[in-house]
Amino acid sequence: MEQLCLRSKNMKRLIIQFTTAGLIFFLLAAPQLAHAEDSILISADTVYTMNGKTLSPGQVLVVDGKIKAVGKTVSAADSSTQEIKLGPGSVLMPGLVDPYSQTGLGDDGTDERTEEITPNFKAIHSVDWEKSALRRQRENGTTTMCVSPGRQNVFGGITAIIKTYDAGNPILNEDGALIASMCSDPTASNRSRSRPDTIFVRQPTNRMGVVWMLRSTFDKVNRASAGESEFPEIKQVLTGKRPLMIYARMSHDITTVETLANTFKLSPIIVGGHEAYKVKEMLAERKYPVILDRIDTRATTGAEQSKLCWNQAAVLDQAGVTFALCGNDLLDQARFVHRHGLSREKTLAAITATPAKLLGVQDKVGMIKPKLDADLIAFSGDPLDLTSRIQWVMVNGQVLAHSKSITETNEKNNDAKLGGDSVKTKEGN
Repeated sequence: MEQLCLRSKNMKRLIIQFTTAGLIFFLLAAPQLAHAEDSILISADTVYTMNGKTLSPGQVLVVDGKIKAVGKTVSAADSSTQEIKLGPGSVLMPGLVDPYSQTGLGDDGTDERTEEITPNFKAIHSVDWEKSALRRQRENGTTTMCVSPGRQNVFGGITAIIKTYDAGNPILNEDGALIASMCSDPTASNRSRSRPDTIFVRQPTNRMGVVWMLRSTFDKVNRASAGESEFPEIKQVLTGKRPLMIYARMSHDITTVETLANTFKLSPIIVGGHEAYKVKEMLAERKYPVILDRIDTRATTGAEQSKLCWNQAAVLDQAGVTFALCGNDLLDQARFVHRHGLSREKTLAAITATPAKLLGVQDKVGMIKPKLDADLIAFSGDPLDLTSRIQWVMVNGQVLAHSKSITETNEKNNDAKLGGDSVKTKEGN
């Protein structure tokens, strides 16, 4: 019995010794490991900061997932800083920001169609982080998205601003703007004269019904006190405490939005805007920003028979309208509008800094600036050139592999300086 007690005491002593030794090793090694993994110096022939200046050449220092320093030459954080040299003709720019999208939402999670007015429906609860669509967005350069409920309800719900890579903190704002529809979409499939045992027997059944439901709901909430309102999210819009996005394609619908805004003292962001060019003077005067949805260049007319204008971005820019681009292929859209007359500076801003400002996250993303998140895209050449290739995408300081050639490129670029130790990349899942 005494021998068993002695062995037990010896075993406890050994466990304490090993635990103490391991703790000391961890405390000594942890700072070095953090620096080795989290400090990266990126060099490129051109750096579009989207902060009022372009560097050629330029360097960006990333530490702990944030941008630490930007300049033509930047000193490394310490000797353990890893370096990525992008090579001749390379370009570095901020990750793209998509200000309106349903990408990443579950298959049945874009609308709550059991009711026509659902301002309390939150898109964040429908995000499927495992969807391959998020990976495709990221591989195409989009690092931040505003995911929104769909357009089947008059008031769809609340948007959320997320990163396209769910490592670290992927949610920037889960309680964003209220989205409403001023188009024919809420009338789709609705039936007014049939058996009342389906969710499709509901209002509205035509565009006039959409306008009536928007106006009557705003009026009802406006008359109610803050504590008595059935829809507090709409009350917050009316009191200026929550942004409002209204999806409208046709010029007459955008004019109707102006009427509602005048009546209820609203400051809406127009989404869609296929015919915004027809009312550009009003948009400029009222200072209504527009988030331009993608257009189908294979057709002469768009949804709801809207008349498309291929150089609309340039037309709105000349009129002084603030606008951004949205959709699942931001880079392709940017190349298209640049080819149809929009300047390089405004084109790149429309997919980075401008949407970040419209979403209220300009202090986190949209520019290459100290203290902002390290969301970056490395290009082999001019981003607006069809022949340029995305080498890799960085989200929150993590370099995500875009192609098999990335690791080979990093090894070649870093061999001279790091003795063959290349920057680690993570494959997008």
